Amino acid sequence: MPRKSSKTPRRGQVDKNYIGVTAKIFSVLEYFIKEGAKQQAISFQELSTNLPFARTTVHRILYSLEKLGYVEKGDSKAHYRLGCRFFELTEPAVHFRRLQSLAKAVMLDLLVRFSETVNLGVLDDGQVAYIEVVQSPSALRIAATPGDRNPVHSTALGKVILAYLPQDEVESILEQYPMIKMTPKTITQKAHYLEHLASVREQGIAFDLAENVEGVVCVAAPIFDQHGRIVAGLSVSGPASRMESKLSSIREDVRQAGLKISRMLGPLSLTEPSSGKVTRSSSS
Repeated sequence: MPRKSSKTPRRGQVDKNYIGVTAKIFSVLEYFIKEGAKQQAISFQELSTNLPFARTTVHRILYSLEKLGYVEKGDSKAHYRLGCRFFELTEPAVHFRRLQSLAKAVMLDLLVRFSETVNLGVLDDGQVAYIEVVQSPSALRIAATPGDRNPVHSTALGKVILAYLPQDEVESILEQYPMIKMTPKTITQKAHYLEHLASVREQGIAFDLAENVEGVVCVAAPIFDQHGRIVAGLSVSGPASRMESKLSSIREDVRQAGLKISRMLGPLSLTEPSSGKVTRSSSS
């Protein structure tokens, strides 16, 4: 079945679901994105001259965007630039794309070394969301796909992310998402789980030993941003029958891979992963 076109309706056509002012608002924002890199602020005169709208329309859009915090007045009269709210809105998407780009080569190195699936996951609404997956070439493999979600309490990725979050945030997540028994080995007691997270911090690594899916083992390491905040987890997962014999090698390589990506994200000086501590470098 052919897909419906999402293009702006042609003149004379009526699309009751199309809100015309949306295109005008985004045209203004797109102009700021395109031209803003060349100059600190853009004048109202320039915008009204280069956009195919009435001056009053451009003025009302700028006024509304300024009220919402997406643009702000520049140093000169009647000049505007993108505001903090715009960057707060777009930063997560930009950050994840950069994270994916930097992590891909490291993930491929792990794949070549161990021939097991390598996952990159982030915390999203109290669950682990996979944003990049490099699948094992083996016929018998364990592989999520980007966009898939899993519980935080029963996965290595979830554990390694929660281990470095503030305690109140961890407890809030555990209250919102019950610790369901996924397999006979799943930790379901909150006190036990919090103790387990302390151990994860000490080791700088987390394990899922058939706690989320029976017969599946996963090893995960944390990834920190330039401010030392946990932003993601990197893991290697596979059938227990293959993983158990190479766990010691995998755990060290995954830990080092997490540190490598963290260093690429910003000017951090990370201590040895066994300490689980993160410190700023003198240049930060």
